[in-house]
Order: sequence, then C-alpha cells, then structure tokens
Amino acid sequence: MSKIWGYYGNRVDKTWFDSSNIKFAECIDNENDLKTLKVVFNNGSQYEYSNVKVQDFLLFRDDLSQGKALNKYIKSRGYEYKKLEDANLESLGNELEFRRNGGIFVNYTDGKLILTDSVDKEIFNKEVELNIDTFNTICDVLTAVGKELYVINGIESENNNDVFEKAVNEDE
Repeated sequence: MSKIWGYYGNRVDKTWFDSSNIKFAECIDNENDLKTLKVVFNNGSQYEYSNVKVQDFLLFRDDLSQGKALNKYIKSRGYEYKKLEDANLESLGNELEFRRNGGIFVNYTDGKLILTDSVDKEIFNKEVELNIDTFNTICDVLTAVGKELYVINGIESENNNDVFEKAVNEDE
C-alpha cells in the first residue's frame, strides 16, 4: 500500500502517500454526506474535487495505486474539479515529519491557551492571561520534555497561515 501516514481530525482526513504520482490528499467532511477532496501530485500541482461520495474517497485513499484509483474512482465518475495554486511540497514534507514525530501545536488567542497534538486532538484548553515570559516558559517546558512545538499564535508571534513554512525558514 502506498499510504505512508494519515489521520482524521477536525472533520479533515489527511493522508500522505509514497506513490509515483500522488504525494498527498485531504478530504474535508461537509455538512452533508458528500466530501471535498484535494489531491496534490508529486510535481506540486493540486486539484480540488467537489461533492465526492465518501465510498469513492475511501476506495481512492486505501488503494495500492493512488494514480490508478484517482482515475477509476474520482475522474471517471465525473466529479466537478478545479485546479488550485501549486502546493508547497517542502512544507507538506515538513508537516508530515512534524506530525509523525508527535509535534504539538500551541495556540494562544484572546486569553485562551490551546494545545493540540499531531493529529489535531485537543490536549489542553484553558482561559488564562499570560505574559510573554510565562508563555515562553510553557513552551520551554514542553520542549524540555522532548516535544517539538509549532506556535500558531502566541504572544508577540506572527500568525502564519502556512505553519510549516516558517519552521523551514528558521532551519536555514
């Protein structure tokens, strides 16, 4: 099977593949039973398919060949699609490694500290007023016990829509 890692959280199924054709897929649960499927190819191009039946998505995701399955279960069934802006493959790779290594997301917004794990499960949620020193101490403690962190929002931190892009730039 070419699926190398995936998880379901917050109504989104994310899956990374070791495929000659497809790198990543994200399936968003909509209010009804039809899904929105985003597929990222190894060259970075990405497409979004609308109103996909859950059975077709699962057949695609769990197949041994995502390229063949995309043609068989998605394209041949005539789902409406659109081409999106090319994906950042480096960022997708960094996200995969961060999540596989059990990283923790830190979000401090409007007096609420929320920590989520690598599969977006909430592990801490508390309304609390923090100053920069206390916030940094919390982050330092988590790092000291071996947790990789990414601060989505914090005190005097930038809100970065592509959270893994920032981590890549800091390593250079």
